[in-house]
Amino acid sequence: MNLTLVLAYLRQRLTSPIRLGLLAMFMLFPLGAAAFTKTLSPLDGIGGLLAFVLAAGAIGQDVSSGTLQLLLVRPVSRPSLLVNRWLASVVGAVVMVAGLLVLGTLVLLARGTHPDGLDLVRMLLEAICSAAGYAAVVIALSTLVGGLGDVALYFLSFIFVQMLSGIAMFTHWDWLGRTSTELQGVLAPQLSWAWLVHGTPPSWFALASWASTVTLALAVAITRLNRRELSYAAG
Repeated sequence: MNLTLVLAYLRQRLTSPIRLGLLAMFMLFPLGAAAFTKTLSPLDGIGGLLAFVLAAGAIGQDVSSGTLQLLLVRPVSRPSLLVNRWLASVVGAVVMVAGLLVLGTLVLLARGTHPDGLDLVRMLLEAICSAAGYAAVVIALSTLVGGLGDVALYFLSFIFVQMLSGIAMFTHWDWLGRTSTELQGVLAPQLSWAWLVHGTPPSWFALASWASTVTLALAVAITRLNRRELSYAAG
């Protein structure tokens, strides 16, 4: 990890008013819900959303503006830049989730509820995996299109997968249902750590699926960025 690249990227992300607004919304509403329901369950799954906001446009925006070309004039390789931006998105999201879990725990304690420590560990581990998955997929999409086209591409893909799922339910085509489920896993790579709380054996297949999706997304992103023309006329 190149700490300079990570911090520079996070600083860039956190100076955007729109991103800050989205991050605040994704954090404050679940925190309020947790305080109202006296449970931390509303904080489940937000790691991926926060990473999505941080990773959106990670490559495409800088390619379109010409900033990426300037960055690569320095002794920084394309794969290193991409991987560090992925790490920055993951670290930023996980730090936010950890802060929310601490605040949520304090709120619940103030209201007389004692969260389970093992469940807090589960939520943090799931946030790490979810953030890593979402960030990898969004950054891979960001190498394909300019600006914030990765966001549009992601939601178009999501809508397409939902349509496939609906067709599968209507036609009772099991193969199409399995295909749509796998595609959903590609778009939203997550890994459940519920076995840690329930004392059951982990699912090695789920772990392998999550790891392969993240690895493939980063590999595609690096390959695409290495082959992409980054001249000032290419934007």
